[in-house]
This record gives sequence, structure tokens and C-alpha cells, in this order.
Amino acid sequence: MTEKNENSYILQTFDLTVIRNGKTLLDAVNLRIKSGTLTMLLGHNGSGKSVLLRTLHGLLATSAGHIKAPSAERQKIVFQKPILLRRSAHKHFRFVCPDCPDGNIEAWFAHASLQSQMDTHAHQLSGGEQQKLALIGALASHPSLLFLDEPTSHLDYESTTAIEKMILNAHAVGTTIIMTSHNRAQAERLAEHVLFIHSGKLIENQLAADFFQKPKDPIVDNFLNHL
Repeated sequence: MTEKNENSYILQTFDLTVIRNGKTLLDAVNLRIKSGTLTMLLGHNGSGKSVLLRTLHGLLATSAGHIKAPSAERQKIVFQKPILLRRSAHKHFRFVCPDCPDGNIEAWFAHASLQSQMDTHAHQLSGGEQQKLALIGALASHPSLLFLDEPTSHLDYESTTAIEKMILNAHAVGTTIIMTSHNRAQAERLAEHVLFIHSGKLIENQLAADFFQKPKDPIVDNFLNHL
């Protein structure tokens, strides 16, 4: 493979393995993510999706193998349940984005339709508003690589639609995104590429159109029929 082709991958893993208490959570996972793509990570509950996401981001230590990825400063992660400080939305944003120019802060809140909630305590925001606050807090640093762990889980249609729009806008300006979801329609709307993990093993790695129309593995076919 040429150096040019190698440089098109923003993230690669090599026999990535995570073992805890004698249980293999990730089993020799090898993957490559092209820069600027939106990849959906799918699988049953307990399959290893969140473990893989957290390991790729450096929150969980590997037992074997290694990861080639951008530096921690160029990565961000947004969890299913946002981690918010006990202060106003504005002060939370200022804490997580200390280098964001003052003139840009209101623009980020406008981007999330949160201008009127800037002085609201972060924990008093609705679930969708909290998730949007967490997302603009991640996006304001212009990360090269963004991990999203079921960012619209349990949210209403309006909030889900707004967050999906923000995700697509981030993707449009070149952010590489790796996202987990339990929503097939959402995965089909957003994904360019799909990774499917089962019992800690990566068993599908396909373009989204091929994954949803002609999965290679019967486990995936069964999963899609019940998703």
C-alpha cells in the first residue's frame, strides 16, 4: 500500500484486544477509518460497541494490539448521557471550551438553538437540550475525530432531528465521525460506512448501502431483521 493511501486513514487498529476479569471484550479488532467519513458502529446490546468507542478514544486501556489515531487534543467524545457541570449552560461551555473566542460563544448556542437557555443551569435543561450543549461543547474545538455514543437515545423526534442536522453539518466540514446507534432508520440516514461488532469481534466492515442491502454474515441479517 502506498504512503498516500495510508495517509487517507485517520484511525487504524491492529489486533486491538481488551480483556477484563478473564473476559474478552474486544477480540483482535482490525479496522481502518478514512478521514472525513461518517461511520456507524452497530451491534446487539453487550456486543462491545461502547467498549470499542471508549478504547479508540483512549478511555480504556488495551490488553494487546495498538491504535494509530490523532492526538487526544484532536479528538472529542459525546456520551449517551452527557457529562455536564453544575453551573449555567454558558459557564459549562466556557469551561469545556476555554479557548473559544467570546464572540463565537453565542454563535455556537445559536447553532444549537439554545440562545435563550445560555443562563439556565445545565442540569435543568431538557434531555435534548443537554445533548445539544454537550455536542456544541465538543464541536467548538473543531476536532478531527468525533466519537458519538448513541447521542439521540431516548430523545423525542424534534431533538433527534436537530442533533442529526448538527452531526451532518460537522461531517460536511470534514469532521470524521464514528457513532453508535440502535436506530436502523437513523443509521441508514447518516452512515457512509458501517462496522458491525458481535461478541467483541468485528464481523462486518462495509459501505452503508451494501451493509443494509446485502449483509455478508447471517448474524447481521438477523440483526437487521429485528432492528
